[in-house]
Amino acid sequence: MSFLDEMEKAVGKNDKPTKVKTWMNTGHPLLNDAISGSYHGGLPLGRMVEMFGPSSCGKTAIATQAMICAQRMGGVAIFMDHENSFDVGLAESMGLDPKGKWIFKTPNTFEESVTIASKAATYIRTNKLIKPEAPIIAVFDSLASMVPRSKFEKEMAEHNMNDKLALPAATSAAFPVIAKMCDIDQWTPMFLNQVRDNVSGYGEKINTPGGKAPEFYASVRIALTRLKKSKGEGAAKTILGQTITAECTKNKVHRPFEKAKWDFVFTDEGEGRFDAVGSVLDHLINIKAIERKGARVQWDGKSLYRDDVVSRIEESGDKLQLYSLLPGWAEDAKNNPSKIDWNA
Repeated sequence: MSFLDEMEKAVGKNDKPTKVKTWMNTGHPLLNDAISGSYHGGLPLGRMVEMFGPSSCGKTAIATQAMICAQRMGGVAIFMDHENSFDVGLAESMGLDPKGKWIFKTPNTFEESVTIASKAATYIRTNKLIKPEAPIIAVFDSLASMVPRSKFEKEMAEHNMNDKLALPAATSAAFPVIAKMCDIDQWTPMFLNQVRDNVSGYGEKINTPGGKAPEFYASVRIALTRLKKSKGEGAAKTILGQTITAECTKNKVHRPFEKAKWDFVFTDEGEGRFDAVGSVLDHLINIKAIERKGARVQWDGKSLYRDDVVSRIEESGDKLQLYSLLPGWAEDAKNNPSKIDWNA
């Protein structure tokens, strides 16, 4: 009798290694590729994700795109609003269905929030409310704003310096369990997080609230940085938006430290949106997949200004004509079949 046969009698057969089978589109093929190694990938189902960066850099917009994708794949989107700032109307205009498979909560404490999300995922899977391959994503906005129960139950006058350790203690206790449960029930907890300047002068320039547990238990950590885009000078200067760079500072589903860049532009109404088309176009120009001569680029047999190309693509609604020029696009589509409607 072989060694494996002997061990099977003692402890049972070897378990199968966990493998990500489902990915949720972030709305930007270059970010998908940085996270998963595929333009048709995105956020991994069954793994914990943390995304952190400065305010108004598009964290919630990315999370909303992932929730939209989960719904379109027949899955469930959950949003835990700890900052009391989620604009459901704006999310609906982007494609989220608040009357469909959608759970929205404003929990008081960290413990209440993670318990609700975990119970919801277990109930959905146990009662087979969706197909087994359909994703569940729970977005927590934000980890920095999640108040531990030990702190919430105190009077304001009772708060002291020791309470700074309450959130790290809460994540240290809960995250090992969450990481296991999200694999068992196949759901993705996505913690959005803020950044703080490291005033000690040692180590990294910034810190993220919540202690070390998010760094250890998240399979993917995405750091966002920004650079303002403007036009004009002095009093006539106008902020058009921001160029966002994402770096996967930790990645257990693909090669770490991959980066993606895109523009996050402001509309006249003050809302922010991805300029995925313009960002992919700039990337294709940089890698010389699209020819540029001076201020003009060659598109569809014509020499056009960059912004005119973006306008034409957005007006036609045919993003695939552009995206299919990305190196390996067709091969990625074959290896990672998905239900992503890039023109939606």
